[in-house]
Amino acid sequence: MSREKPPSGAELAEAFMRTTHALRRFAGQPYTRRGWSPSRVLLMLAVQEAGTPRMGELKAKLGVTGRSITSLVDGLEDEGLLRRRDDAEDRRSIRLEITPKGEEHLGEIKALHDAHAEATFDVLSDAEKTALLDVLDRLRDRVGE
Repeated sequence: MSREKPPSGAELAEAFMRTTHALRRFAGQPYTRRGWSPSRVLLMLAVQEAGTPRMGELKAKLGVTGRSITSLVDGLEDEGLLRRRDDAEDRRSIRLEITPKGEEHLGEIKALHDAHAEATFDVLSDAEKTALLDVLDRLRDRVGE
């Protein structure tokens, strides 16, 4: 598609937001086909990344309410994927840890994610992938300042 003039910043921002929204919806498809909510997947990944986080830390990181995180943790604990444990440093806090069954589940999440991400971006050539990553890094550096 040929344009008479380069797109404006507003046009680029709008296109980026539409694409981000579509990518988020598309990224959740392999999990929803298995009956897993994106919230569940994000919580498992956040616990894995943090080690044995306090529930309150995850609530803030994921931007969810206390009631939501409790409900998610209850479900994952019932399935044997997460375990609550007392916090030795603060008796009022509960820490979360991933069980061995949860580690297997995370392996499945990662395999689904990797395969889906490859399929998502296989429309781009290697040069386009490299250029896109460069552009995204520059934009992140710009707005992160």
